[in-house]
Parts: sequence; structure tokens; C-alpha cells
Amino acid sequence: MKKLLVFLLMLGLGSLGAHTGALAQCAPTPNSGACFKAYDAATGQEMPFYLCVGRPVRLRDCSGKNLDPAQIYYQRGSAITCSGFRDTATSFTPTAAGVLVITQNTQGPQGGSQGIIFSRNFEVKATPAPTFTLTTCAPGFVEVTVTDATYDQYFVQVGNGAPVAAARNTPATYPTNGSNQVKVIGQYAIASLCAGTNPQTFTPLPTPQRPTLTSMTVQGGAVQFQFTGLQAEYQYRLQVADAAAAGGYRTVATVPSSATSFTLNNAPLPGCYRLLLQDVCQPSVASTPSLEVCSVSLTGTSQNGRNILRWTNQGNGSYALTRTDGPNTIRITLPAGSSQYEDTTASCGTTYRYRLSQTLGSTTSVSDEVALTTTAGLAPTPPRLAATFNLRNQVELSALLVRSPPNSQLTYLRNGSELRVTAARTVTDSLVSPALATPVCYSVRFLDACGNRSAESPAVCPVLLEATPATDDGSTIRLTWTALRGPDPTAPVSYRVLTLSPTNAVLSSRSVATGLTYLDLQPPQDQQVVRYRIEATGGGQLLVPSYSNVASVSRAVKVFVPTAFTPNGDGLNDVLELKGRYLDNFRFTVVDRNGQQVFQATSRTQTWDGRIGSAPPAPGTYVWRFESTDQTGKRSAQSGTVSILR
Repeated sequence: MKKLLVFLLMLGLGSLGAHTGALAQCAPTPNSGACFKAYDAATGQEMPFYLCVGRPVRLRDCSGKNLDPAQIYYQRGSAITCSGFRDTATSFTPTAAGVLVITQNTQGPQGGSQGIIFSRNFEVKATPAPTFTLTTCAPGFVEVTVTDATYDQYFVQVGNGAPVAAARNTPATYPTNGSNQVKVIGQYAIASLCAGTNPQTFTPLPTPQRPTLTSMTVQGGAVQFQFTGLQAEYQYRLQVADAAAAGGYRTVATVPSSATSFTLNNAPLPGCYRLLLQDVCQPSVASTPSLEVCSVSLTGTSQNGRNILRWTNQGNGSYALTRTDGPNTIRITLPAGSSQYEDTTASCGTTYRYRLSQTLGSTTSVSDEVALTTTAGLAPTPPRLAATFNLRNQVELSALLVRSPPNSQLTYLRNGSELRVTAARTVTDSLVSPALATPVCYSVRFLDACGNRSAESPAVCPVLLEATPATDDGSTIRLTWTALRGPDPTAPVSYRVLTLSPTNAVLSSRSVATGLTYLDLQPPQDQQVVRYRIEATGGGQLLVPSYSNVASVSRAVKVFVPTAFTPNGDGLNDVLELKGRYLDNFRFTVVDRNGQQVFQATSRTQTWDGRIGSAPPAPGTYVWRFESTDQTGKRSAQSGTVSILR
């Protein structure tokens, strides 16, 4: 025992000598054989270079010398410790990241000689809890996204399951296997024991329920939807069937989970819609659609005192029609599978608003509103209109109706402008001035007592005639006219030229084979005013022809008075007589040199034999005056001299 104590004292003195040099240099003595190692306290694994914040460490001498553990001291700091060794503790827990220098001093008994100083450098790694986001998916799944940037590698552990490697900033979905806790573990590649963990608990979502699209109502170009059973934990998409879209449906709107109704403006119509439930995970774990609801297209017409509603049959649901007029609304239940309804109780002239509802299971589809004003019958057939000039050059219009109910009205139009609104079936237009350069056409519309309006009739255009002299004396007359346009403009038309007397009696009638002109080479020679009229047949007119205006050519009155005559009884040139044209209304007087009237005639049959009273003819020069009024009322006068010769 005494020999052992002397050995330890000698060892201490040797250490003291060595330490004296270390104090001078503040460095371990080379080749001293000093050694210690660091071990993880929990696993016993040696940690040669790296320590972990918060993870206990044990130090163990490895010099191989039989040293007393109570005389092995350790100090920790940012540099080598040269003095003040009092701590013999061999376990500790690092509390801060960074470089840690551990210095070992082996020495003699307390208060004895100091021994050998030996130090090692370690890097202490921080182990913060790794950050991540946790999204609860449909029951049985959770989505984790690691957002931390501290560690080299990460693992996700759900409940007691095995950790699964996870990439940073990449959402991943994991089965929960009944657990409600997720732990994310971060590790360093070079110091695997330095790990940070972050556990989080979550509340599993309720089981997703199929949403119910209870109704859809069309309002013009918008559709209003009603929902029930939406769950706040899920998200919802309104979709319309689209064969070109993936899965056959195209999303048109996102619906808040708190909504009970939603209006989609500019909705695709007609269309079939559904509401799709999904969780917030990507890719979606839950995807549950509602039953599909299709729009109902309602159309309507009114005829024969009935409002007829039609729609496209969609499925085998039941139908109901609502009819509203003012404050009154009635509901009409219809058989399943029906596609038409005739409302026979509607009143003429009343406007009704209709909507059709289709119920299929728990969903109802309501059509857009259709407004109909009930008419007393079918829309009237457009009248057939006939137009002709009378002999006073007025256009007479005659409307022929298929039906002529009381209290109905006709609207006559001239060249597209309203001429007259009347119940009369015949109308005279006195404001027409026939001229080829200004054609005139007529049409008519019919309005019955219930407000049923016909379309406008086909336009009819009567013939416009113009007559002009082809020669100076009017011995040849040219006629030109416009074509007749009848109710059927494609039907052929034939023309006849009528020559009229002053009393409008037809003197002659000549057919015109082609064209719209005629040259009259033999107009009546005994008529100062020649009157013409065109008779047009065809063009879709019914029964009666159409006549043009009366066109006339007025030829000048001509009188011939000889310059002399010889009333000597030889039978040659014994009397003064008038010759000329159109001597119908005239007065012819002869006066002598004293201004005394010696002869007067108002008829071309009256002649003068030169006598003045009972006296024989007296040779000399006499003055004559001719005054006339032609058939048009035009007055003219001529004068000259005539001589009586023996």
C-alpha cells in the first residue's frame, strides 16, 4: 500500500512537471498518452465530432492508464482551459449550438500536484423543432408539407407508423391509420443523432356526405341553385356536363361551403349541372358529386284561343306548370313523361306567365319564364289586295280576307308608309298623280279584335300609263306603261290597250303580245282628245282585271277658211264653208268693211252664199273671226279675210 502511494505521488509530480509546461503554452503535452471520448448517453454511440443541443453526453477516459476517476477533471468552453479544474463530472447536456472545446486534466489528489492537460474540439448541432403545415383530408388521410430549412433530411411519422422520408416544400398525403398525431423529424446527414422533432395533433374530418342540389331555376341567362348538406370542412365546385372536358364535366364556379344558394350568371344553357364535394388535399382524396340536374327549356305559342306550352322531356321525373296573371297563380300537375300542355282556360287578350318545374327525386329544375298573350285564334292570314285605277284616276284598293271578324281593322300602306287605318274593305286613294317616274305600290295588314296581327300582304302595283303624240299633228300616238305587280309577282300578266270615248265607252280593245309599249297608228280621227286605258290580267289577281289610269292626248283644233269664193251659181266654189278638225264648239263670224256682221256659223254645216239679207252678193273683201273651245276646255281664236269674186 505504501509503495502504491509513492507511485501515485511520483505520477503526480510527473504530471505537475508536464503541466507546468502546459501552463506556459496552454496546450496539451505531446505524446502524453492522454485520451478521452464522448458517447451519446442514451445509445452509448460514440460521437467523435458532433454533439447535439439537448442530448446528454457521457465522457470516458481512454488513455489506458489506471487513473482514479475522482482525479480526472473536465472543463467546457470556447477555448482550452488551462487552470481552475474542479469538476470531475463525466456527463452533461449541450445547451447551445457552436464550437465546444472540452479540456481534460488528470492530476493527483485534491490539492495535490496537477497532471496532464488534454483537449478536443466538438461542433454542437442545434435541434429545433422542424416547421411544417398540416392539412386534414377526408377521414383516414392527412396532408403534410415540410416548410423547415434547418436539416438535411426529414421524415414524417403518423401515429406509431414507421417514419417516411419527406421532401421539403412538397405536399404529400399519408394514411392516418386511426391516429390523430403527426410527427416531423429533421436530421443532419453527418450527425444523425442530432434530430429535431415536432409533433402535432389534428381533428379528423367528418365523413363526407353527398351534397344535395335541391333546385335550379333559370332566370334569363342566369341560373339560381339551391343546396343542402354542405359541410364546412370541405370545398365545393359547380360543374356543367361537357363531353370535351376531362371526366365529362367542366367547373364553372366555386361555391362557398357556407352557401345555401348560388347564382351563376351567363350560365351555359341548356345544361346539366352537379355540385362536386372535394377535400382540400392535392390530389384530392375525397370527390363526391351530387345528383345531376338538367335545365328545362320551355317554349310557348298562343293560337285558337289556347296557350300551347312545349318542353323537352328530360328523364322520368314529374312535371308541374305554374300560371300567373297579375296576383293570381295556379299550379297544374302534369303526367310523368309529358312534353306538352294546352291551356284552354286562358282569356283572350290576357298575358300569362308560365314556368315549368321538373322534380326528380329530391331535386327540382325550374324553367325560365315564358309570357304569352292569349289570342282569339290563329294569327290572321295576310289579306289579298287588289289595286286598280277608276275612270277618275283614283286608285281603288280592295282587301280580300279569309275571315272577317267584327271590330277588326285594316292598315293600308302606300310605298311602305301608312295610308289609312280603317275597318273598310275598300279604300280610294285620291292623292296619286300618275307618272312613270314615280311608281306606286300598296300593301295591307290585318288586325283582329283580339290583337292578332297578320303579316303584311304582298305589294301590288297598278299600271301607270303615259300617252304622247308620236307625230306633230297627233295622227300617231305612243303609249308607254309600267308593269302590273299583282299578289303573285311570278304569275304572268297580259295587257290590252283600250281606247275610250269622251264618255269612257270602250271604242276599241287591242291585245299587246309583248313589251310595255304600243304605237297607235290609227287613233280616232273625230276625237280631238284621245283617251286610253290599259287592262291588265294575271299576276295572281282574283277574277277581276286591274286597270291603269286614263291617259289622254289632246290634239289642236284646226280650221281652214278659203281666201275667196265665187257665188255666181255655176256650182263651183259658190259658198263659203269651213273645213278643219275637231270643229265641235266654235263661233265663226264675217263682217263687212263697215264692221257690220254679215254671217255667223256655229256648225260646220252652215255655209254663206255671199248674200246680205236678200241682196245679191257684193264683191269685196270681208273680215272673218273663228273662236273655239276644245274638248279639254281650252279657248282659241283665229282671224283673216275672205274675198267675194265675180
